[in-house]
Amino acid sequence: MMYTLYLDRDSFLHKLDPRVKIIGSFLGIIAFILFNSPSLLFVLFLTIILTLVLIGKIHIREIFTVLKPLIPIAIVAMVIWPFILKPWYFGLFIGAGYGIRLLSVALLTLGLIMTTSQKDLVLGFIRMGMPYEIGLTLTIALRYIPTLYMLTQTIMDAQKSRGLELEKGNFFQRARNTVPVLIPLIVASIKTAHELSIALESRAFGASKRRTFLYDIKMEMKDYMSFGVLIALFLLTLYVRYCLEIGYTKLF
Repeated sequence: MMYTLYLDRDSFLHKLDPRVKIIGSFLGIIAFILFNSPSLLFVLFLTIILTLVLIGKIHIREIFTVLKPLIPIAIVAMVIWPFILKPWYFGLFIGAGYGIRLLSVALLTLGLIMTTSQKDLVLGFIRMGMPYEIGLTLTIALRYIPTLYMLTQTIMDAQKSRGLELEKGNFFQRARNTVPVLIPLIVASIKTAHELSIALESRAFGASKRRTFLYDIKMEMKDYMSFGVLIALFLLTLYVRYCLEIGYTKLF
């Protein structure tokens, strides 16, 4: 079964040209890499959430649902830094920034998928000069992230119903308990990849080098204005980081 993160809403963000959203997500990721201050990163993180809620009409609950699997990873990234940097509170400060950065970059990518359909993503990458095969491959990879996640949850529920205790024991015991989950997941992934290849071959994928599209995308005034706003905000980010030297703390 295929799962998707795309949410069909009548919003400004959904109607925006996919090329603008792709470039905006890329610039946003660069902006988050430039800073390590948790206070500033948290403000930027809240800005993304407000953008998805107000402009994309995505509910807070839906945002939390897609970020929930990444929260433990962000916490691990946060608690590791006190052992790397001294004093410990400075390491915790930097670790909090890295944890927020991880969630923010993930939310940018997931927000792109939640507000852009698969065909628009493919067209966006192609119109930006990417070969069709690479654009389709990248889009399929993003498309299968929620599918594999839901499949993992299904396998875990099935194994728990058979008496497998995934949450009990020490770290090594828990790692061994994941084997009954990983093996069915790998087998199901290989089977899904095989079915996908058959589906592509049945549609004569790669038979012609020149592709035609029933549906195309076109930049409108709102897209150009939004693109200009994104560029201005990115230049402002560079000014704050390198001219005002705000939001970054030297580690060593």
